[in-house]
Amino acid sequence: MKEITEELAKVLIPEPVKDEHEEPDDHAARAKSASEARNALVGELMMAAGASPAEDPVLARLGELAAQKREIQRQIRLITAYAREFVRPEPYRLRALAEAAGMSISTIRTIYDTEDKIAVATRIGRKDVKNTVRPVVGEQWRRLPARHTPGDATPPVTPSP
Repeated sequence: MKEITEELAKVLIPEPVKDEHEEPDDHAARAKSASEARNALVGELMMAAGASPAEDPVLARLGELAAQKREIQRQIRLITAYAREFVRPEPYRLRALAEAAGMSISTIRTIYDTEDKIAVATRIGRKDVKNTVRPVVGEQWRRLPARHTPGDATPPVTPSP
């Protein structure tokens, strides 16, 4: 197990390559820093492996990275929902968001859903620009303006025929 964690640390934090214009002391400092980072990672991997059901440092690290990836994807969805649905006077352009996120326009257009919009509305405490979602208040888990509930201050406006 220890051998696997040490080799995995070397894979993730390789020895720094000496630059031809670099002073020997600078390279030594970078090598020492990398070694310290690897030693710290070995400790983290050993702890993660001990806490994982498989007790395998490779699988434990992949699980941690997958969780980080899911969190980053969630943040991208929330930021995109905010930028497209809540920013006034007009939303961010799809092209700009796609370029910033490293995605295609078609992907960025469909990356978030109503649940993401509700989460944003709740966190910033206001409706979206199109008035399709409201912030969650109290024990409610979702409030869409199209549904009038007795707790609403004013019923939704319905168009006249």
